[in-house]
This record gives sequence, C-alpha cells and structure tokens, in this order.
Amino acid sequence: MSIAGQIPPDWTISWIRTYDLGDLADIAPRDLLIAGSDGTGELLDVDAQAFFDIQTLRLGHVARYRLPPITFDGVLRLRGGDRPVSGEVSVHLLVHASGFMVIRPTLRSAWLSAGGRVTAEILGQLERAMWITGYPLRWHVPSGQVVEGSVRCVMNWVFFDLYERVHGVDDPGQVAVWALEGIQGCDRLHDMYAEGLINYPFPGSFGAQFEIVNPQLSPLFRGMETEGEWQRTIDYLMYPDRTDMRAVPIALGRETLDRWYLSENQALTLVPAGEPDPEMDVIDPDRTQLLETLGLRRAVLRCVQRDTQRVLTERLTVTRYQLERWQHMVASTTDDYVLHDRIGQLIEPIRRHNSNEILIRDLGDLERQVRANLAWFQERLDTLSAWTGGLVGAAVGTVAMVLSLQEALKAVLSQSLGREPDKVFQDFGWLFALTMLALMIISFGLAVTLIRRVTRKLSPFSRKLPTRGGPRARRRARAIRRAIAERSEPPRRSAVPPPVPPPLAEGEQPAEA
Repeated sequence: MSIAGQIPPDWTISWIRTYDLGDLADIAPRDLLIAGSDGTGELLDVDAQAFFDIQTLRLGHVARYRLPPITFDGVLRLRGGDRPVSGEVSVHLLVHASGFMVIRPTLRSAWLSAGGRVTAEILGQLERAMWITGYPLRWHVPSGQVVEGSVRCVMNWVFFDLYERVHGVDDPGQVAVWALEGIQGCDRLHDMYAEGLINYPFPGSFGAQFEIVNPQLSPLFRGMETEGEWQRTIDYLMYPDRTDMRAVPIALGRETLDRWYLSENQALTLVPAGEPDPEMDVIDPDRTQLLETLGLRRAVLRCVQRDTQRVLTERLTVTRYQLERWQHMVASTTDDYVLHDRIGQLIEPIRRHNSNEILIRDLGDLERQVRANLAWFQERLDTLSAWTGGLVGAAVGTVAMVLSLQEALKAVLSQSLGREPDKVFQDFGWLFALTMLALMIISFGLAVTLIRRVTRKLSPFSRKLPTRGGPRARRRARAIRRAIAERSEPPRRSAVPPPVPPPLAEGEQPAEA
C-alpha cells in the first residue's frame, strides 16, 4: 500500500509503559519523585489538570513529574531506504500509590527533524520503534551517556535512574548498560526480580498514541484529497501489520468533529484545532491521561494474571499475604470513580467500543478473569483455614480427653507397678508423664486420621431430600412407601410342597372341595 498523503504539521506521538516499583511501593508518590530527582526536572500540578477525584488529589495518591528533554538521533527504516532522523522527547512520569509508575515519552512535531515533510509511514516507523528490538536510535540521556536501541530502552533508563537515585546510588554508566532490552525483556529487571527488589519483571506496555490537528478534517490536507485516502492512512497507523482491516472511531455519544480511534496497542486522536498543552506536551491532556490510567490498569491486571496463572500451572504455594497484595493491586487500580466526573464521560464509550470490536481484547474480560482466579485462591485458603480449625479442635479435644483419664491411668499403673495410686505419681512421675504424652499423640493421630477420612470425599448434596411437615409427615411417608412396596411385590411361593392325596379305590369318586 502506497501512503502518498502527508500528515498535517501539528501532531504528537507518545509511548506509554508501566513499571513495578518493587521495594519503593510504600513511599508516597510525591516523596518518591522528589527523592529520585536530580533537581533538573519539575513536579507538575496534578490539581490543575482536574483529572482525578478530589479525594485522590487531597490524599496524594498520584504525583506527576516531567524530566528534562532527552535528545535522540538515528535512522528510520522506510520502504525507500533508511532516513536520518533526530529530535528530542519530553518524558513524563505518573506514580500511583498502588506501587506502579507510568512512563510516557512524548515527541511533538516541532521537535522532530526528518529531512522533509512527515508522512504516515514516518509516524508508523516511530510507532514501530517501540516494539522492534535493536531499532537504530541513539538516546543522549542527561548523565552524558548514550543508550542505543528502541524507545523501551530509554524508558528502562528512566526507571533505573530514578530507582538508583532513591537508593542513593549514582552510577550513570551502569544504568545505561542495564537499560538495554532484548527480545525476551530486560535482563536487569529479571535480575532485580531474582534479588527480590521488584515483584514483576515484565513492564506493561500500552503502545503509542497519535494526535493530529487539522482544521478541515475532510479533506484533511492537500495530499489527501478524499476521505477514502485518509481512511487508508488511519488504517495504516492503527493496524500497521494488516491491510485488510478498517479502523472504526469510538462513538462518543455527542455531535463532534473529533475522531478518536483505539485498538489494543494504538490510539489516534483527530481534532480540528488545538495545540500542545504547555505542561503535558500533548494536544488532548484528558484522553492522554485516560490512556495512561487504562495502561496502568491493564499492566496491574496482567501482572496479577501472570502470577496467578503461573501458580495454577506449576501448582505453587500461595501465602495469604501474597493474595492480599494481589487483591489490593486490583482494587486500587480498577475503580472508575477515582477519576473526575467529566472524565467518566469517556470511559463508557471506550467500554462499549471494546465490547463491539471483536479484534480488541476487552479490559473488563481481563479484570473478570483475574478476579475469578483470586476468588478461587481465596476459597482454597478458606477451606484450608477450616481444616486447620478442625485440627485445633481435635488437639484441644485430645488434651481434654487424656486429662480426664488421669485417675484411671493412675489405677492401671498402680496395679502394674504394685504401688498405691497416690504414690505412683510421686515415685514414677516420669513414667506417668510419658504415658500421658503417648496417649495424647495416639489420640491426636487417630482424630486426624478420622477427620481426613471423613473430609476426603464430601458430597455437595445430601443423599435424601429433607421431608417437610415434621415427624408425623415422615411416618406417613414411610407408611406410603411400605404400601407401595407391598403392592409391587409378586406373590410369594410357599417353600413346603402341597400334600399329595391318597390314591382312589376302584369306583370311588373324588371328594368335592
């Protein structure tokens, strides 16, 4: 497919990824960002955006930070050959009290130098630069080091730099090496997982968000004379690896010239007018922050889903603390009402769009799957708790029973030892105590064995249905069953053969019955 149309001059592209903070999860979001800062960035006012609910803002459950711009250079792999490219990105951090951090590098059209007008193919390659391992880009991070690779590599550098600074370590060269990521993930994240520093070594990547401003929308720009050509451009951005799919905008439920497209790993916002927000560096801060929130939610659910699926598949043990941590993560990130009321107007259209598009895995389905796994674990732990309670009851009953047998045991020992019962405890106290202990152990073992045999197979239904009406109804039911059984029985044959009549004399007639 040939993409001849040029993209309008005002656009942005953002990449969104979520990281587990590990042992930093208990630090308040604002304090964490201050501790991990080198003093060159700035804390953003989350109140000014009016995105979160007032309680979330007042309690400090979220905090935002913007790093200094990070410059980059390299080449884009276009069909006509590699094209040199350079520019800078603004990196935004969103820390949530659930213990996760969203990293969003944003590239504005004014910050990119690509040797000519920007086409859909160039934007598509910038989107691919997040997923293709070893993409030929070089990121000049503030420490003076150079990180080579995809967009995910510079995101890794941001995470490691903040993590090390919070822990009081400053080693830019080592952080640059750690940031490299291969096809199976980042090795340093897995090392941190093995050391117990983080709980989830796989960050959750949403993908890329495009924002394009055009005053006319249809036709959009000179090279795009028809709506059909612009639709092909949208399809190319939303589904870069498919030529047989058509992107459908989200139905916002109101008359608007805006168009909003959403797939599993891409988002595209078309607006007739607008300019980047001076703090957020995006054209539509509300939709961008909503994508960050949904990316955070999906990352948390995927982390729990991977954990629970691994436990189920490998039959691993689960602690009550681990289950409580999973439940906290899910509950703290799936509440729609922690957002401002006006943001809620965008949530339901997204939910309806995901349920109607068969090619998009609905985030609600993932949440239901995770909650079903957690419910199964909780049920199993409750069952084991009931079993533990049974063992405790058996132990207490055993002790009580053995203690009640003290006098009988004294009598038995007195007869066996030939001593008086009162002197058995004085002269043979050790034997008495040992015998009592042995009886406790044997009684407890028998009780446990009986409990295991009884509870090994439990039927969820009783064998007989309960009879209503009390004893009189039960007696009447038994009488009816006996009468039915008697009527249905065949006639019984006598075990004694009938008597044989004597032979008749000649001319004698048989007697009448």
